[in-house]
Amino acid sequence: MGIDGNTIKLLRIPFSFFLMPLFLFAYSQADTVVHHHALFAFLIIHLLIYPASNGYNSYVDKDEESVGGLEKPPMPTAALFYLTMFLDFTAIVLAFLFVNTLFAFCLVLYIAASRAYSSRQIRLKRYPVIGFLTVVIFQGAFTYYMSIAGVSESALMLSREHIYVLLACSFQIAGAYPLTQVYQHQQDLKDGVVTLSYKLGYRGTFLFTAAMFLLCNVFYYLYFTSKGLGMVFYIIQVFFLPIVLYFGYWFYLVLKDRSEANFRNTMRMNWIAAICMNSCFIILIVINRIPLSYISAIETAVPEHCYSQETLTSFYMNSTEDITNKRKIKIVAGKTGIANRYSVIADFDKAPEDYQFFNKTATLLPEPTLTQRMQLYQQHATKLSISAIKKIDGFAEMKGRLTHLITVTCTGLFAPGLDVELMRELDLNPAIQRSSVNFMGCNAAIIALKNADAICRSQPRAKVLIVCTELCTIHFQKRYNDDYLLSNLIFGDGAAAVLVTAEAGSDYAHHVEIDAFNSLILHNGYADMAWQLSETGFIMNLTSYVPDLIRKNIKPMLEKIGLAPDAFKHWAVHPGGKRIVDDFVAALELDKGCLAATYDVLRNFGNMSSPTVLFVLKQVLETAKPENIGNRIFAAAFGPGLSIETMQLRYV
Repeated sequence: MGIDGNTIKLLRIPFSFFLMPLFLFAYSQADTVVHHHALFAFLIIHLLIYPASNGYNSYVDKDEESVGGLEKPPMPTAALFYLTMFLDFTAIVLAFLFVNTLFAFCLVLYIAASRAYSSRQIRLKRYPVIGFLTVVIFQGAFTYYMSIAGVSESALMLSREHIYVLLACSFQIAGAYPLTQVYQHQQDLKDGVVTLSYKLGYRGTFLFTAAMFLLCNVFYYLYFTSKGLGMVFYIIQVFFLPIVLYFGYWFYLVLKDRSEANFRNTMRMNWIAAICMNSCFIILIVINRIPLSYISAIETAVPEHCYSQETLTSFYMNSTEDITNKRKIKIVAGKTGIANRYSVIADFDKAPEDYQFFNKTATLLPEPTLTQRMQLYQQHATKLSISAIKKIDGFAEMKGRLTHLITVTCTGLFAPGLDVELMRELDLNPAIQRSSVNFMGCNAAIIALKNADAICRSQPRAKVLIVCTELCTIHFQKRYNDDYLLSNLIFGDGAAAVLVTAEAGSDYAHHVEIDAFNSLILHNGYADMAWQLSETGFIMNLTSYVPDLIRKNIKPMLEKIGLAPDAFKHWAVHPGGKRIVDDFVAALELDKGCLAATYDVLRNFGNMSSPTVLFVLKQVLETAKPENIGNRIFAAAFGPGLSIETMQLRYV
């Protein structure tokens, strides 16, 4: 029994275009997308399932007058029936082989509902309400659910926002379906089918459609606003406007002349609606699938030894007999704004005879060598890093999916390095791509975030783990010049782990999207912040001119890149020192409350070099409120050179 052109025509394959919007919408909204599975799911639904359903309906009904997609349908033959069975069977097999079991099971249910709707034995379509609900549920909410299963390989969790979107999809079909029946009243009656459109009448059908589309929009609004994407709802309204305008015009024609409720006007309505909705959802796909980067988690850790600033000041003062040096140490310590700092060294509150790292004399001489300091770094850096990493929610389950590892440090070096140690200790994928940002000082975390941002924007499924670990106190030096009065009295130890992902997802009140980065090198501050190796450790140059350089240059820098301070509601500024923070506030004419997190981190931890700005940013993100949606965050840190690194983020 051959398959001729008329049999193919009755499959009404082009009609799938009118049913495409829900799949495209599901594709745009899926949290994860397996693209090759999504392609198979699309082809299976639109080239096999929908045509088979159309063909079976035509075979059973044997329409003599116009039917959706065909103004003059040919008479079906038995070949059409066998072809629909073949298409259904092929669809299910392909779904099992090339998509997933859940999607295949959904297809079976969809086919069963479609056959129950049309078959002479059950014939749900002859019941106005039951037939209507069958179409609304299976071509609306169920199709969205089935499409998500095909696109993302996972079931749609029935959260509040997902219930909203399922209802929106069903009301969308509830509005469209009666209009497709409005010209078929007489033909349906001949076949013993009483449709909801016939029950409502011509005027009632249009009014009912308007009510259903209104409800559809209500649930679209609830869905997008619950996700913090209210702007997307208004974008959709722009595309829906031509549909509403033509619908109103057509209703006006039907009120004047019922013969206008005909096949051609119905098809015009279908084409306008399908073109507008498909275009809209394709744009949503483009918007949602453009690779972006998000901060999904920030966790921090400090060593077990916590010292008050008074304790650390006393230790420093006890290292010299010079009264002038003692007085200078006490004066500078009182101006730091620091209450506590942490260290991996256990000596700072002990008597000299109990020292474990420093020489057991009050003078600390001879000082620990660079070798000893690096041994202490290697002993503690990995452990402290892991303490921060393991605080990331669900890290054990996600670690196998990490694609990149970036380690950041300027206070210690060894090989194989911190990155390899973390891979070994955490059992990370041995093929993970790794890199290091070394010896770049306090703003290195933002440089690492810049690298992670570039990775995520180029690799849609990237998950980048950044680990910043600094043991600044192991470089305590028995020096009393102005540079070391500052560095010995402000630096502490700490670590921060940041998860940067190409797909939004976090436990914060809102997703945190990385927006932009900007850099500035102040060559006239070349020697004012520097970091050098010596036989007894790392030597820090940190002059009192640094705050002045930042104060004079931060506002011109923002003006040059077109940023106004009042455009930012939240600030995460590296607390390089109290004067630096005070001068930053003064230069941009900010209220000190804007930098509350910065002052808080400085008071409780001191300056830990690269992780410090992440301690501040963590505190800012964890205090976000629902009403902060859309607000922008400005982060800044300062490093050797003198260099200023800034980052802009947004709550989305």
